[in-house]
Amino acid sequence: LTDKELSKIVVAHPPLLGYSFDDNIKPKLDSLRSELHLTDKELSKIVVAHPPLLGYSFDDNIKPKLDSLRSELHLTDKELS
Repeated sequence: LTDKELSKIVVAHPPLLGYSFDDNIKPKLDSLRSELHLTDKELSKIVVAHPPLLGYSFDDNIKPKLDSLRSELHLTDKELS
């Protein structure tokens, strides 16, 4: 992320300042990257567009929604990402 992007994320979602990078943010970014087969650039674009995403539980919130979209809309991983 650029300094400008990081600033935009923090301004949009200030609680991020209290999150542990190693315990919260990094695992979530790694899970998103892996689950959606994203490049770093694609992942950055998503996070900048929706900073609160970093506050959601991956296992309890994000993954079930992705699985539901795949199932209900019959999307492949490629189509979902």
